[in-house]
Amino acid sequence: MTNSIDFQNLLKRIEKATARLEEVANRRSEQRTQSQSAAAAAVAGDSGSVLADDAGADSKAVTEYLAMVKPLVQTYVECSSKIGGVVGEQAHEVETLFRAQVEFIRIAGLTKKPSGEQLPELIATQQEAIQKIIALRDNNRPSELFDNLSAVAEGVSAFGWVVVEPTPVPYINEMKDSAQFYSNRVLKKWRESDENQVEWVKALLGIFRELAAYVKEFHTTGLTWNMRGEDVSTAIAALKGKPAAGVNGSAQAPPPPPPPPPPPPPPPAPSAADTRGKGNASSEDPSESRSALFAQINKGGTVTSGLRHVDKSEMTHKNPDLRAASVVKSSSAQGSSAGSQDAQAQRTATTAAQQRPPRMELEGTKWVVENYGTEHLTIEATETRQTVYVYNCKGTTLEVKNKLNSIAIDGCQKCGIVFDSLVAQCEIVNCKSVQVQTRETVPSIQIDRTDGAHIFLSEAARDSTIITTAKASEVNVSYPFETESIEDENFVEQPVPEQLQTVVKGGKLVTTVLEHAG
Repeated sequence: MTNSIDFQNLLKRIEKATARLEEVANRRSEQRTQSQSAAAAAVAGDSGSVLADDAGADSKAVTEYLAMVKPLVQTYVECSSKIGGVVGEQAHEVETLFRAQVEFIRIAGLTKKPSGEQLPELIATQQEAIQKIIALRDNNRPSELFDNLSAVAEGVSAFGWVVVEPTPVPYINEMKDSAQFYSNRVLKKWRESDENQVEWVKALLGIFRELAAYVKEFHTTGLTWNMRGEDVSTAIAALKGKPAAGVNGSAQAPPPPPPPPPPPPPPPAPSAADTRGKGNASSEDPSESRSALFAQINKGGTVTSGLRHVDKSEMTHKNPDLRAASVVKSSSAQGSSAGSQDAQAQRTATTAAQQRPPRMELEGTKWVVENYGTEHLTIEATETRQTVYVYNCKGTTLEVKNKLNSIAIDGCQKCGIVFDSLVAQCEIVNCKSVQVQTRETVPSIQIDRTDGAHIFLSEAARDSTIITTAKASEVNVSYPFETESIEDENFVEQPVPEQLQTVVKGGKLVTTVLEHAG
């Protein structure tokens, strides 16, 4: 009996030892599986199911990215939520983009560098978020918050540094400068009335500033990949919807596809006036009528064969009785008719000038931009001797990249021009409510017959640019003020004097700016 009990106890101890060994083996197998599939698990879910900030796979590059950029993104999202509306919706897409980029940097730390065909599949989520952010700006141009939307849409491309080599930092700074053009408008509009808007601008520009500092420290010549890591195909398989191991070893299903878009609305029913007009209109094709007319003209001498012969009795210049019976209009009626015809001709000419098609093309060394509306245009100069002429544009934003000779803005309203650097000058003539910003240097800015012009000077151009005005009003100049803190993004705004005082001294005219005491 005693031997039987000892044998049973021995069996229990063997079973416990076996279970413990199996548990250790399973644990090691799970750890090996997690290390191989961590990259795929990072992107297997949707944008909301991301790894925790303290995931074990995080490298220093990931933790520093979260430490430097995430607080500013959170502040920006909070300020956008207070503004509300489409600005808050756009901020949600920016947050989605930030989370997707965190996961992408984690993948880079775990896998080898992908090929040119594999990379677009890895950044598809980020590209989609950027496209949504820009679309929100383009679809809400009439909004009073259009400057906020444009500042984000212009600067969000800075997150594309992950595919820029070998100098991603200058690329980020360039996108930051593009965003700053619109953020200055936001500050000008809301600085005195809404403190939240000021904080919103600081947070937005701070994101790009810290992003540049982070990239400069960890990814100076481009995104750093793990040369000894796993193959990136596991992450691509997860993106394509194939089963991939999650962080707990279980398979994660891909998110369901979005619902199909609604069908387009039916065309409007034709009105009674349209029906009558179609009934009375000739069924003959205008092109056929013109062809028939030219065919008759080309007959030559036989073109007059169908004309009726006029008898002398029917000729007024040979029959005084017919001339006496003719009705002659009075001189007052003729004058009134001529005046109305002149006014109609003038209105027709004005309408034709307004309806000219937009055009942007290079003629020799001169870029011609004319007749545009609320579009965002970009010109990339290839030679320093090229010039830009902007004419008859309303609500247009033009960005001129690289150094060129000069820019002339003529007859434009509510336009914004941003350029890098000029060799000669920027000229503003016959304009209303225009804004001009230089990112680097411009020797001279001339403003003539213009009502409303706002000039934004960079720190490099602040002490060297000469601004000349003639018959101009409401001209303001903004420039960065000197401060010890590199985080300040404020500009000093000063008006150009409009009232001058002239006196005769020593037989010469002496003109000074009129100053009002008190």
